[in-house]
Amino acid sequence: MLISAFALSFLILIIIINQLVQFSAVIARLNETAGLVFLILSLSVLLLSVSLPVLAFLKLPGALIPPPVSEGPAYEAHLKKLARRLNQNPSVQAHMGLIEGEEQIQGALVYLNGEATEKVKQASRRAFFTTAISQNGALDALFILGLQFRLIWDIAHVYSQRPSLKDLGFLYSNVFVTALVASQLDEAEYFEMIESVITTSIGSAVTFVPGTALIVNSALNGTSNAFLTLRIGMIAQEYCSAIVRPERRLLRNSATVKAARMLGVIARDATADLIAMTGKAGMNKAGQAGTAVGDWFKGLFRG
Repeated sequence: MLISAFALSFLILIIIINQLVQFSAVIARLNETAGLVFLILSLSVLLLSVSLPVLAFLKLPGALIPPPVSEGPAYEAHLKKLARRLNQNPSVQAHMGLIEGEEQIQGALVYLNGEATEKVKQASRRAFFTTAISQNGALDALFILGLQFRLIWDIAHVYSQRPSLKDLGFLYSNVFVTALVASQLDEAEYFEMIESVITTSIGSAVTFVPGTALIVNSALNGTSNAFLTLRIGMIAQEYCSAIVRPERRLLRNSATVKAARMLGVIARDATADLIAMTGKAGMNKAGQAGTAVGDWFKGLFRG
């Protein structure tokens, strides 16, 4: 992801330089000196615009990366840095006061986990409803990607009020690499779990009622995207709350299990709301049609 960002930035930079050179050539046709001055000034401004953010990024402190083991000088130093960061978090200070020891750090992280979990649930419900209603593959994929980027951003701000660019870079890269690596769940097991949730939410008998196929397909699509969003959120939460650097495979499995546990309630409630909204919309359409027919008959008899 970082390489793609650099490649895209380099491509945009080439396009900008090309446009500046062409515009300076147009000015040079009127006055060669003016064209040369414009090119030098514009390239200088562009150089400053690119170099200043890069220098500011390089001067930032390193990301708060947990040590591999829970002992030793590196672990103690990490706890001190983490306590300092938690003491700068207004949410922690408002509910827990000054954070000093390891126990208090653990308590503060548990409290922040609760806040982060609520954001994950909200994002998963949004993913469910948007993709269940939209039914547009390409548009849904873009929406889910943007939603997951925003979710990671929100979770990072729960644990750190002002995370540095290096913190965000570490978090984004690790979350998406962990999520994109082949899951330990078999694909068949994954779909079996989703179908089981939908059957529980809607009821197996309802799926045989004519006209409910669209609702079932919408719920399946929404539940699938809600699960992926839940897993992304849980992975981000695990990275943000880790005191010791987590092993990627274990973290992925833990996040999947947590997401699966949360999925049942979210899919059940969201599917019930989806059915209620669909039924309400149908009743409204029927009511509008009945009103239109009544008005037609009234007009007929008046005539």
